[in-house]
Amino acid sequence: MDLSERVDPRELALQMITPRRLAPRAIPLPKGANRFSVAHEGGLVAGWRWGQGEPVLLVHGWEASHVDMLAFVEPLLARGLGVIAIDLPAHGVSEGVSATIPHMARAVAAVGKACGHLHGVIGHSVGGPVLTVALAGGLDAGRVVLIASPANYGRQMRAAAMASGVVDTMDLAHMADELIRLGTELPIMDLPSFAERLTQPALLIHSGDDRVVAISEAREIARYWRGSRLIEMDGLGHGRILGDAGVIGHAVDFLAARFLVGDEAVHAL
Repeated sequence: MDLSERVDPRELALQMITPRRLAPRAIPLPKGANRFSVAHEGGLVAGWRWGQGEPVLLVHGWEASHVDMLAFVEPLLARGLGVIAIDLPAHGVSEGVSATIPHMARAVAAVGKACGHLHGVIGHSVGGPVLTVALAGGLDAGRVVLIASPANYGRQMRAAAMASGVVDTMDLAHMADELIRLGTELPIMDLPSFAERLTQPALLIHSGDDRVVAISEAREIARYWRGSRLIEMDGLGHGRILGDAGVIGHAVDFLAARFLVGDEAVHAL
């Protein structure tokens, strides 16, 4: 590669924490939603709440929105649970331009503080590291479901950096320095290091054909998170997994305390 064409590590670091605001899919909001917002570090985090039962918080992935998580709402309500869905900072209709893992974790913590005890949480993709950092910081939640979650988001960012033209160790080190200046560090995005501190029962669901986050990431999380269980699916990729009836059923059963948590992974191929 011509060195003149290489990406400036400073610009790349900013790109890594600046999501594109993609137009959400046109899915009607389930009935009964109460819109609210929570102030967070100079901006507003948008949220929607359904039902009167103990709430389950839904946290979407990178460059997504609450719309991606809506398939869980009615099944959770049918089991007597309440539901809260949010748009993370700089996503959906929430305010902000950029978002680091710590920043998004603090936003989730602010929502938790405003809404009180959470019966459980469901996170997809980068929502997994965000929730894990928030839980390690004291987010009050009883049970955890992580779907297609990376074990080490820093590793994902390095891969994206390499694909963008940052090809040597020196450039990666400079990018890491810039990320620190911008408010995040690659080590803080290592989910297993946080999972070891957590005591909540956790259910991990991942598809073997996920091309965005390899299933080995889920297996790594399961090794470190005591009291966790992994369900391995196939044919659902990274995004389709959120609309699969089987995945939704496993998650809802687990959160409704009708799913036994054990030491062995469940293989649902």
